Amino acid sequence: MSSNKEMAAEIRAAYANYGDDPDKWPKDVKKEIRGQTEEEHTAENKILRHLILHGYTNKDIAEERSKTPQYIQQLRGRMRRRHELYYQATPDEFVQLKYNVKHMNKPNNKGVASVMGRDKDWVRCMREKLREADSEGKNYYHN
Repeated sequence: MSSNKEMAAEIRAAYANYGDDPDKWPKDVKKEIRGQTEEEHTAENKILRHLILHGYTNKDIAEERSKTPQYIQQLRGRMRRRHELYYQATPDEFVQLKYNVKHMNKPNNKGVASVMGRDKDWVRCMREKLREADSEGKNYYHN
């Protein structure tokens, strides 16, 4: 179920359980509904989501954006559960990834991730995209 469907269901349930005046609903019900929309639309969370999608580690994002690593981990988990975690890379990131893989002795995803300062799942996903691009003759990178 998507986030919008879940929120709509909670709003309908609140109307059914507590009446037509949202001002009279219990605070925790309003907070739950409001919390779902705030996560999606705040500028800060858009930035955090962008950094997660580009594979930055929880620790690096937390330090950069003055959040706790646990907060970033929870956001990453919510994105994964909602099927919103589709890793992305710019052409420059693909070039950097390809260079690191080519010049490392026995490159594994964890080692490449460490060198690049990225999440190992991002590295795995982007390496798969590079292999697909090579097999299909696409050019994800300028080289």
